[in-house]
Amino acid sequence: MTTTLRHALLCLLLPLCCLAAEAEAPRLSLLSPDTALSAAGAWSVELVAFNPGQTTLSYQPPARLAAQATIGGRRVPVEFLAGQTSRMVIAPGGFASRRYVAATPSPGRGLVVLEFGPGLPQVLRTALLVEDQLAPGTDHAQVERPMTNLARAVPAASVIQRTLADRLAPHEPIYFVYGPDAPAAKFQFSFKYRLHDLPGLARLNWTRSLQLGFTQRSLWDIDGPSSPFYDTSYMPEVIFESLTPMPERSDHRFTWLGYQAAFKHESNGRDGPGSRSLNTVSFRSAFVFGALDGWHLLVAPEVFTYVSSLEDNTDLKDYRGYGQLRLALGRNDGPSLMAAIWAGRKLDHASIQLDLTFPIRTKLLNFETYLLVQYFNGYGESLLSYRDQTETVRAGISLVR
Repeated sequence: MTTTLRHALLCLLLPLCCLAAEAEAPRLSLLSPDTALSAAGAWSVELVAFNPGQTTLSYQPPARLAAQATIGGRRVPVEFLAGQTSRMVIAPGGFASRRYVAATPSPGRGLVVLEFGPGLPQVLRTALLVEDQLAPGTDHAQVERPMTNLARAVPAASVIQRTLADRLAPHEPIYFVYGPDAPAAKFQFSFKYRLHDLPGLARLNWTRSLQLGFTQRSLWDIDGPSSPFYDTSYMPEVIFESLTPMPERSDHRFTWLGYQAAFKHESNGRDGPGSRSLNTVSFRSAFVFGALDGWHLLVAPEVFTYVSSLEDNTDLKDYRGYGQLRLALGRNDGPSLMAAIWAGRKLDHASIQLDLTFPIRTKLLNFETYLLVQYFNGYGESLLSYRDQTETVRAGISLVR
């Protein structure tokens, strides 16, 4: 592999790292008071942090927010200060909020559009309606905001956020690793898209949804002549997901996270003798021993069955079996060791994959990812050569673990 190709690969990977790292961060939005404000009072907004993932997040909101206020065609800088400085601990599917109050008196009247940028991962906008003086006895909730004008002020990107960003989430781990054995490189990316929210169990406060998932895993002979791809597995699936509410206290010693039921197709996209494909129906659950925001053990058993003839790989069941067990010991903000174990139909083709990850953070780039060391020993690392036993160690980066 030439030096030029290695540099080009790094240039491609770094932007992907930055994008995928944001999947582990909370999604932020702003709320403004739902009533008109008096010009004599202070402006206030609420920063809301939502955790769309399946692990508890720890987030430190900024102590101050700088905004540009658009008032009657002119722009005025305004600084907002937080009432407290503690970190937010946000359970999966939950949210937390922080109130900010303007440090200076209100600099204008009427409809005020606020644009926040510095200190936040993306630009956030909201609006306030500021009146000179509300009449005594006026019900603030009856003072209408001119929402038509506000809608014109919000960019078209908000439509993308509602239809894509608020529905797209990581699914399986995302990583790139490299090692001494051919094929030297291995990478995987995986996402799921929430198609529809289904009625939950109100009595138990469960959330249910229908998801569309996609995972791609590739083995790349990056050091070989012309750097060909050895094999790639494409895995689209339809998922029914049911998640349990997170406990109010973080010191629970046992937490059931919920379950997924899925129909998945897997293929390597080839024809002829190298063609491999299968369809499965699976059920996977997950539960945690230990504190969610401390050291804990995640246990995720999965069972599946085949719903196709396996004509391209009739003995695949002997190597894949009918289930898999995943164990992960670690901390959300620290190191983690995950083991994926399966043993074939007659328990005579044992396989194991170990993923050891360490967080890597840099405040300069607002960037967070993981150093990954991956060990594989067993059968079926690739769909093409599922009958071959291999053993290898690779290292690299993991964007979602």
